[in-house]
Amino acid sequence: MMLVRKWPALLLTVLLAAGIGAAPANAKVPPALSQQGHGTFWECGSKTTALLVAVNRLTLHPGQALNMNFLAKNNGDQACNYVAPYAGSTTGTTAAALQIGPCGSMGFEVEATHHRNVWPGTLPFNCPALGFAQLQSGGAVTGSGSWNQMSATNAKRVSPGNYTLVLDGRYKFPLRIAAH
Repeated sequence: MMLVRKWPALLLTVLLAAGIGAAPANAKVPPALSQQGHGTFWECGSKTTALLVAVNRLTLHPGQALNMNFLAKNNGDQACNYVAPYAGSTTGTTAAALQIGPCGSMGFEVEATHHRNVWPGTLPFNCPALGFAQLQSGGAVTGSGSWNQMSATNAKRVSPGNYTLVLDGRYKFPLRIAAH
């Protein structure tokens, strides 16, 4: 499997936990739970940075959370910088656990029809102290986040219907919020 050579074993665990596997050749293939490509990851350039994003499901029933994971790998020959929260203080080392969200190393939005943002919305966030960390040549970092189906404006579950998850401004996943 080509993916084994390209991505660390940790990511394979993430993908298998998300239920991503091979389908029979004649099976109708549902929308993918993962997407990959090259892209900018903070100061890590798009030509040398490989990105992989994955979600655990595309249909959410009441009480279910949407879990998201990412992996960024520096295929370049030089280290580059990315943003991470500081570990315990405003100076010093950065935390190893990266997050997806408005204050994270990778952002996401949930959009309704006509690109109407339902999460995170336009409300201000009180983010922890953030700083630059180095992604070494050949190194990879992973992060995760979740969304609990709540809208940003009224702290209620969004209405049932079709939405789009946009990770890092470029990776789009069709979401369906089920009534029950």
